Amino acid sequence: MKLAVVGLGLIGGSMALELKKEGFAKQVFGVDASSFHQQEALRLKLVDQVVDLKEACATADCIVLAVPVNEIAKTLPEVLDHIGEKTFVTDVGSTKVKILESVEGHRKRRNFVASHPMAGTEFSGPSAAHLNLFNGKAAVICNRAESAPEACRWIESLYETLKMRLIFMNAQEHEI
Repeated sequence: MKLAVVGLGLIGGSMALELKKEGFAKQVFGVDASSFHQQEALRLKLVDQVVDLKEACATADCIVLAVPVNEIAKTLPEVLDHIGEKTFVTDVGSTKVKILESVEGHRKRRNFVASHPMAGTEFSGPSAAHLNLFNGKAAVICNRAESAPEACRWIESLYETLKMRLIFMNAQEHEI
């Protein structure tokens, strides 16, 4: 499976590293606005290749949006516009309502699974990424019924590979 991670900081970088190590992803593409983060992610072998967002959408089987929530809400509609019918997308944002509103009615909405892996440290950037960040932590999947069953299976498998516990709730409950 080809994975694209958009945002190569602590969360995105740790996901890329772990999913590659565990064999979930055979190839990992990285997307980041910072050229320093791009080079650092390559140097640390978090990703196999750095690409732009359009190439990630055209190439990847699964895309993880690991940028700030406001950026996810802006980027997600564009990502859904450019992915194939069998490409799945998730995010790691800490809030969900605004993100879900950004794709309400989108023709590929069902390819997206809203999620929040509840893990982190006080450090940031690619050099903060490490293995086992997610082990034993909770991953919240929101509004599951609005996503395609196959998309849910892929994204749930991604979090299970990270050794996370899955919790299901709607976006409004998640915001409380």
